[in-house]
Amino acid sequence: MGPVSGDRAPLPVVLLAVVAGVLAFTTDQPLVLAALAVGAMVLLRAAPGHPGRLVLIGAVISAVAVFVLTPLLTAQGDLVLFAIPVPPPLNGEITAEAVVQGATAAARVVATIALAAAIFAWADPDRMLAGLGRVAPKSALVTALAARLVPTMRRDARAISEAARLRGVALTTGPRLQRARAAAPLALPLVGSALERGLDAAEAMAARGYGEGRRTRLPERRRDAGEWVVLALAVLLVPVVAWAIASGAAGFAFYPVLGPVVTPGAVVLALAALVALLASALVLAVTGTRPSGVGPPDSP
Repeated sequence: MGPVSGDRAPLPVVLLAVVAGVLAFTTDQPLVLAALAVGAMVLLRAAPGHPGRLVLIGAVISAVAVFVLTPLLTAQGDLVLFAIPVPPPLNGEITAEAVVQGATAAARVVATIALAAAIFAWADPDRMLAGLGRVAPKSALVTALAARLVPTMRRDARAISEAARLRGVALTTGPRLQRARAAAPLALPLVGSALERGLDAAEAMAARGYGEGRRTRLPERRRDAGEWVVLALAVLLVPVVAWAIASGAAGFAFYPVLGPVVTPGAVVLALAALVALLASALVLAVTGTRPSGVGPPDSP
């Protein structure tokens, strides 16, 4: 059986998301962007624990704002649907062309946010940092230390505040300004604790020979069948996206009149993107059913 979903090798998911993201930023075709938005949301929601609920809510709110504001800020288009009284510099004549442009931009927002969130929902963050460390080891080290420092400081802050409350410091009662003043002196021991942990980490790294000689890394498990399938889908999607950009199949004209939404090139491109994203979500979910700690470890 494959690894637990959410603990995936980063390359397949990252490559798929990057290729789909490039397509989302280079196309104006409403059909293609709608397919990307649907596929990206399914890819995100198929991740373990369904982590994309809040992300999708934020994406939908942003998309609605873009959809509403675009017609009000665009004074173009020939087909006026209706007029509303708005103060300048907003445009009160709402055209069909501006509405379609707003819907297209909203689909782009949803697609890009969902694709970015899907990377972190599926890929193993430690393996992502390990891959970054091969290219930029210092940046990867700083990122790894910062990522581990934040939850540690949160835990220390909770412990310090509990100790302060036991000593009679009012941190949860009274006006906000009063609580902020009471909590301000607690920042000093928190910063001191963080600095002490940083010194401990530096001493441990020095004791283990960090920066001396050739760097080593832990062996990684081999990619499972699902990850190879996702990688193959991402690779196959690359020439399709390149062809669409080079041939103009990803283009679309909003003004002065709307271009054709359903064209052979747009249908092929939309189906290719949708199939790649949906198939990847299905394969990753199906091949990631082994419970944690069950079964023999994968060989490096």
